[in-house]
Amino acid sequence: MYNIFTILAVLFIVTCAINSQNKNTVEKGGKIWGYVFGDYFFKTSGDSSGSSVQYAGYQNSFQGFEIRRAYLGYDYTFSSKLSSQILLEGNDKILTNTRLGLFIKTAFVEWKAFENVSFAIGLLPTPSWSRALNERAWNYRSIEKTILDMRSLGNGSDLGVSARGKFDKAGNYGFALMIGNGSGQKPEINKFKKYYGSIFAKPIKELQIELYGDFEPNTGDKNKLTLKGFAGYKFDKFNFGIEVIQQVQKNAGGKNIDAIPFGISTWIWGNLLGKADNLILNAFGRYDMYNPDVKNDSTGYIENFISVGLDYMPIENIHFMPNVWINKYSVKSSLFSKRKTDVVGRMTFYFIFN
Repeated sequence: MYNIFTILAVLFIVTCAINSQNKNTVEKGGKIWGYVFGDYFFKTSGDSSGSSVQYAGYQNSFQGFEIRRAYLGYDYTFSSKLSSQILLEGNDKILTNTRLGLFIKTAFVEWKAFENVSFAIGLLPTPSWSRALNERAWNYRSIEKTILDMRSLGNGSDLGVSARGKFDKAGNYGFALMIGNGSGQKPEINKFKKYYGSIFAKPIKELQIELYGDFEPNTGDKNKLTLKGFAGYKFDKFNFGIEVIQQVQKNAGGKNIDAIPFGISTWIWGNLLGKADNLILNAFGRYDMYNPDVKNDSTGYIENFISVGLDYMPIENIHFMPNVWINKYSVKSSLFSKRKTDVVGRMTFYFIFN
C-alpha cells in the first residue's frame, strides 16, 4: 500500500508540473558552470595508517600534484515553475583505466509548486550537506569536506524525491525533506529507503541554525540514525561555525552491539586586509574531534583534525591557498600500536567559472 501511494504522489507531481509548464511564458534558457580545485602537496609526517581520510594512505615524504575535484554543471530553465540540472564530477578517487574519470553527481528536475515550496525528482543533492547551511557557512570545501562528509557518514546526492521550502516570505525559516535509495550515485541494491529531513532558522541577520536527521533501515534489524546540529555566526569581518554530529549504527558489530560515531567541528574564517585594488586576503582555521565509536574504549583511534591557511584572491573566482592539513591519532587502548600524525603542506588552487 505504501508503494502505491508513493507512485501516485510522484505521478501527481510530474503531471502538475507538465501542465504548469504550458501556463508560463518565461523564456527558456540554460547556463554552464563549474569549478576545479586541487593541490601540490608534500607529506612531512605520518605513514600509511589505514584511516579513510585524504592523505592517510601515503607514506612519509610523498609529494605530488592532484586535482581533488572538477565540476561541470548545466542548469536549464523550462519555465518560471520548472527547472533542471545535470552535474558531472571528476575527482582523485574516480579512475578509469588509471586515469581520472567522471560520474553523474546530480540529474534532476524541480517544480516550484507553490510560492515557497518546490518538489524535485531524480539524482538529487541531499540535505546532509549539499543543500545544507553548514557547507556554505564553512566556505572552504576546496580545503576539506565538512565533518559528516569527511568521515563518510552520508551521501551528498541520492536517487529519490524531495520537497523543500520556506515558512516565511523572507526565507529566514525553512525545511527540506527527501526519500532516497540511500546508495548515493550507485544503483539500489535492496528494498529499503533512506529518509532525510532538516529545518533551519535565521532568527537574526548574523545567526543561522540548522537541525538535521536521517534514518536508513536495513535487513537483520540493522539501521542507521544520523543527527546533526549546526550554528554559525557572522561577525564584522569573520565567520564562526560549530557543528555536532552523531550516528547510531544499530547492531553494526553483531546482535545488540551498536556503533556510535561522534564528532565536533569548529571553524573560523574571514577577511584580513579588506578589499583594495581587486585583492582579497582571507585566513581560515578549523578543528575537528572525531571518535568512530564512543561505545568502544578498547579499540580504534580518536582523530583530531586541524587545518589552517591563507586564501589569496588576485581576481574574483581565482584562489591560491597555502595551507597545512593535520590529522592526529590518539589510540584508545595501550594494547594497540600508536599512529603517527599525518602532516601535509599544500598549495591549493581553486578556479570557478559560471
